[in-house]
Amino acid sequence: MSNLIKSSLTSGPTKKSSYKVPLPLSLSPSILSRFLSYFTPFTLFTTSTRKIKGKYDEKTQAVIICNREDMEKLWKEGFFGKGNLSRSEPTWFWRNSNNDNGKGKRKEKQKLAAEQITEQRRIVRKRNKKGRVNQVQNMSKVQQITKEEVQEKEQDEEQTIEQTLTQEEENVLLEDIETLMLTTQEAFFLCYGLGILDIYDLQDNLLSAEESWKSFQITSSGFIIRYIVYHYFRSLGWVVRCGMKFGVDYVLYEKGPVFKHAEYAVIILPIHTSQNFDNSQVDVDFRNNCMTSWSWMMNLNRVCVQVKKSLVLCYVIIPSTTTYLTITECIKEYKVRHVLVKRCIPSKLK
Repeated sequence: MSNLIKSSLTSGPTKKSSYKVPLPLSLSPSILSRFLSYFTPFTLFTTSTRKIKGKYDEKTQAVIICNREDMEKLWKEGFFGKGNLSRSEPTWFWRNSNNDNGKGKRKEKQKLAAEQITEQRRIVRKRNKKGRVNQVQNMSKVQQITKEEVQEKEQDEEQTIEQTLTQEEENVLLEDIETLMLTTQEAFFLCYGLGILDIYDLQDNLLSAEESWKSFQITSSGFIIRYIVYHYFRSLGWVVRCGMKFGVDYVLYEKGPVFKHAEYAVIILPIHTSQNFDNSQVDVDFRNNCMTSWSWMMNLNRVCVQVKKSLVLCYVIIPSTTTYLTITECIKEYKVRHVLVKRCIPSKLK
C-alpha cells in the first residue's frame, strides 16, 4: 500500500557519491568472513537480516517493489529495476512534489532529474523555433522592437520555464504511487544469487527459489537463456540493463547509468548441442537460426555504432537435457561464449 507523504520530506535525484556499494549486500568486515567468502556463498555473511519483499505479476512479467526504502536501496546499490513512472531511477514522487520549501522558489543549483532536463531542453527548442519565426516576420514587416519589449518577452519566457519545473502550492500531500519493476532475470538474481529478495505471488504466498524458477519459465519466454547471460555478466562485475531500445538484449555499464553511457550491447544467440534435445525447460523458438542473415547482423552492428556501443555476440551452448537437474546443476551445464564484433572500415586498414 502506498503512503501519503508530505512533499517537504522528499529529496532530489541521488548524487554520484551515494553509489559506493556495487551490490545490496553488507558483508561482515572480519578477516575470517573475508577469507571464507572465497569458498562459500556471499549470503552466509550478510549482516542485514531483513529481506526485500516483491510481488510477481504474471501479466507484466515483472516483480514489483512497493516500499520506497527498498526501491532506493536496489537502485543505489547495483542499479536494479526501473521506476514504472520514470525513465530509469524512480524519481516520479520527487518530480511531482513541492521542492520549494515554502518559499515559492526552487533551490538554486538543485540537481534536476533526467525527465526534467529533457523537458527543459524541449522548452528551449520551442522558444528558439518561435524566435526564428518571429525574426522572419519582423524582417518582412520591417518593424522596430524597443529594448523594453525584448526584456519583457525574455522575462515572460523565463517565468514559463520556471513554472514547468516547480509547483505553486505549498505543503501538498502527494500519494507515492510509483513502484520499482524488476525483470524476471533481475528478480531471480537477487533471490537466488544474492539471497536478499523474497518473491510473493499476487495472493501473498511466498515462492521458493525452485517455484520462482518454474514460474518464470512458464510466463517469460526464453527465461533460462536470458538469465544465464545476465548471471554471467553480473558475475564479471558489469551492470547489466535491458537493451530493448537499442535492438539488443542487454547493455553493459562499467559502473552504472549515472556515471557514463553503456559501452557494450549484447545480443543472445542460443546453440543447441543436439538435435534431439529435451525442450521441457528451454524455449525452442527463442531466436532460432537468426544468424543466417548477414544483413540482419550488419544492420544491428550499424545501429550500435551510431549510439557509440560495441556489439557483443553472446553464444549460449544449451545442454541436451536439464530435466532432472537442480537449479545450480542446470546453470553449470550451460556454457557461455562471447565475441566482440566491430565494423570494418577499409580506410583504417591501410
